[in-house]
Amino acid sequence: MAIFKWTLSFAAIAVVAVGLTGCGNSQPSNPDSASPAIPMSDDMDHEGMASDSHEGHDHAAHDEGAAAVKPAAKTDMEKMNETLADFSEEDRKSALKQHFCPISGEMLGVMGKPEKVDVNGQTVWICCDGCKDKLLADPEKYLAKINK
Repeated sequence: MAIFKWTLSFAAIAVVAVGLTGCGNSQPSNPDSASPAIPMSDDMDHEGMASDSHEGHDHAAHDEGAAAVKPAAKTDMEKMNETLADFSEEDRKSALKQHFCPISGEMLGVMGKPEKVDVNGQTVWICCDGCKDKLLADPEKYLAKINK
C-alpha cells in the first residue's frame, strides 16, 4: 500500500511538472501537419496577407497593450525644473538654491509656481500664497531654516 501511495504521489508531481514547464518538445508531433512558411513580399503586411486584403483593419488595435501603459509619473525634481524653467536666470538659480518652502517643507515648484517674498532684505521662496502670512508673522523662524 505504501508503494502505491508513493507511486501515485510521484505521478502527480510529474504531471504538475510537465504542466508547468511543458514537455520540452518544440516540434509538432506530425511534421507534415505544420504550416509551411510563407515568404513575405513587398505587397504583404506583417501577417503575411496582401496589404489591401484587410480594409478597415485598425493597426492601432495591435498596440492596445502599449497604449494602456501609462508614462512614469514625473519626479519632484522634474516638476521643479519644469516649473522654474520660465523664471529669469537669477530667480531660477535662487529658487533652486533654496530648493524647498521653509513653511510647508515642500520642494519648490511641485505645487505650482513658487512665490518670491522679500523678508528683511532677503529673498525667500515659498510654495504658495498660503504660506506668505506664516512667513511674515514669524520671519526669523523661517529665515533660520533656509540660512543654515
